[in-house]
Amino acid sequence: IDGEKGILEYRGIPIEQLAENSEFLEVAYLLIHGSLPTLDQYNYWKLKVMKHTYLNQDLGELMKTFRYDAHPMGMLISAMAAYSTLHSEANPALQTAKIYKDKKLINKQIYRIIGTITTIAANAYRHRIGRNYNKPASGLGYIETFLVMLDQLGSEKIRPHPTIAKAFNLLFILHA
Repeated sequence: IDGEKGILEYRGIPIEQLAENSEFLEVAYLLIHGSLPTLDQYNYWKLKVMKHTYLNQDLGELMKTFRYDAHPMGMLISAMAAYSTLHSEANPALQTAKIYKDKKLINKQIYRIIGTITTIAANAYRHRIGRNYNKPASGLGYIETFLVMLDQLGSEKIRPHPTIAKAFNLLFILHA
């Protein structure tokens, strides 16, 4: 970041280039791994992240215990803290520090967090507006799945408007 010169880059790539040509999950990959993914890497990454969009039932039930007027951000923070208790194999306090050397486990935790955060966020929002939670949509991208979880009112065939999906993709990239 160089605000005076108007420069914002992620790993040396101008944000304008990423905003025009990339999906959020590509940018997430870039930030974690240091380079944009190849097509094969991206397909694998997306598959793994999307596989982890479903919430553990206990976590969903926990979220339902919040007051009707609980702030969604407080719910999200609390749910993520509770989420950290669900995978004891990845908890260094319960295992040993050697788990930090287990690349496969670290990657699984990354998939879990990126995949689950939008479901938790959508549930927090829907809780606040007094609506039931929606399950992640199958066959859609990351942003589209999030938007469906936010707004679906019973129709399984709902698809977000492409302009809205593009705007949310940009928003996610800018806040990455």
